[in-house]
Amino acid sequence: MITLTAQNNFPEGFIPFEMQEIHPDMGGNNQGGVIGQKSYDHTVIGTTWYDAQTVNYGNIMPRIWAYDDGSVGATWMSAGPGLVPERGAGYNYYNGVEWGIGDPHVGPAERTGWPNYAPWGAGGEIISLYRYIAGEGPIWIFKREVKGTGEWELVELTGPAGTSLVWHSMMTSGENHEYIHILAYSYDQPVQGQDNALLYFRSSDGGETWNPNGIIIEGLGIGYLETINALSYTWANPVGSTIAFTYGFDRWGGWVFKSNDHGDTWESILVMESPYSPFDPPTDTDPYGAGIGSSAIALDSEGKAHVVFPRMMQVWQGGEWFYYPLNSDGLIYWNEDKAPLDSTIISTAGLDNLADGGYLCGYIFGYDPSVGVEIPSGQPNYANALCGFPVISIDAQDNIFISSSNVAPGYTNGEFLYRHIIANSSFDGGNTWNGMIDLNDEIQFIFSECAYPAMAPVIDNTVYFLFQEDNVPGTFEWPGEQPEANENNMVMMEVPKSVFVGLEEPVNSHAAFMSSLWPNPAATVSRFTVDLETAGGLNVEVFNAGGQKVMQQDQGLLQAGKHTLHLDLKTLNSGLYFVRITAGSRQAGKRLIIQ
Repeated sequence: MITLTAQNNFPEGFIPFEMQEIHPDMGGNNQGGVIGQKSYDHTVIGTTWYDAQTVNYGNIMPRIWAYDDGSVGATWMSAGPGLVPERGAGYNYYNGVEWGIGDPHVGPAERTGWPNYAPWGAGGEIISLYRYIAGEGPIWIFKREVKGTGEWELVELTGPAGTSLVWHSMMTSGENHEYIHILAYSYDQPVQGQDNALLYFRSSDGGETWNPNGIIIEGLGIGYLETINALSYTWANPVGSTIAFTYGFDRWGGWVFKSNDHGDTWESILVMESPYSPFDPPTDTDPYGAGIGSSAIALDSEGKAHVVFPRMMQVWQGGEWFYYPLNSDGLIYWNEDKAPLDSTIISTAGLDNLADGGYLCGYIFGYDPSVGVEIPSGQPNYANALCGFPVISIDAQDNIFISSSNVAPGYTNGEFLYRHIIANSSFDGGNTWNGMIDLNDEIQFIFSECAYPAMAPVIDNTVYFLFQEDNVPGTFEWPGEQPEANENNMVMMEVPKSVFVGLEEPVNSHAAFMSSLWPNPAATVSRFTVDLETAGGLNVEVFNAGGQKVMQQDQGLLQAGKHTLHLDLKTLNSGLYFVRITAGSRQAGKRLIIQ
């Protein structure tokens, strides 16, 4: 076990970066908390037996769009049992009243990869995904002029001769979303001296022609980077003629690339500076703070860039790169008003430097900092950080919304911890944050691994989140953390904006009200701490996995302040239980495993 504490001290030793060879036609195996007071509306809009929504430590591509008329379109990486149908683009559409049946595989039955979704034209939609064929694989673009209905029209985007275009990120811009923008990863043959280059394409006629046609933007070529990391780039939703994307946020640094003229010209903005160069990698270093290659970006109404990325501690030993996926807590925020970050700010000393500089917007929560939380050895990590796969969106009032997939203390299958989708928000430009909310703190997610969040542009009063739900921690495809493939749900969750702005009591207002249970799993006794704002009665109830109440303890009148309470478990059988406490109008709960 590794104990994560508020100081985030690291154990001796480290976890090596051991990634299987990435190939665009294969997965890694190439197989043919707290219970809240509110429930958010959510719908299973599709399923998938291919459980990797991006590559190792990669970004979540644009996957969902909320339209002004109340409709929503979404796509995801989808496959059936035994890869029938093959992996490809799952799709569903909400017409403002209900979700459709859904399509598990848009287009022909061939194996395709990593779909993107965007509005297109005055009322249409577009899905892009790649079809890997060695030396000539295209990006397939499916479009139709009326969203939600009609036949898809297919056009192909091809790269330089002898190359395939694979892991890509796509979005549209313009008054009627007439510009299609694609960042694509070249494969099979070097381009302008880079083994894998990041190529930029733009079309204003639905993908019939492209101009620019596969250029390398200044700052991303061989003079700056030896090679490009797959899907270490992602688009912001456009604002007028301003478009932007992130690149990197790995051991070599992190940048924003921004254009104010739909992509004709570009500027490069340094966000995170690395002490090391890819052209002269170090041999041995002390642990240092960086990212893991995952990031998200949004533009406010003035076109200013706002970025989030996970904190990842790294080290070089003997000329090899290693990282700490089970110890790297913290979600980092930056905007263009802030100075670039460096490894002294993203430090081994915990999160204090980030918090003091206004760079911290998330972390692992739901445990008593004085006790810490044990991260099981072998805990699935998705080749990402404890706060992984962030996304960000900004509404018309410049309110900022973020989410990530975080390890959730107290939620376990008895072997490993689950992940939950954690959201946060800021209504003053990122100067302060309103507080983290566990979107999966409901009893129906008691056995749920929730990962790969996507977020729609925030329209009116609803924030839409799409995520993948599984009953087993980790992923089967990348990097093979599960023993076998199984069915995963794609869940669309609707969260009222009022939850964030404070018109309703924040869902996680009880986060400091009840600590995690410890020990957990337990044998004969477990403890927890409550923090009462005022004196009053407190009632403890224990339910079994079937929902039956098996124990109740009235703690009587308690004074305001912190109290450590004990649960006597000697009369209960081994198994999974749910502990709920009630103090006046406040209520909170935790899962408990008795061994």
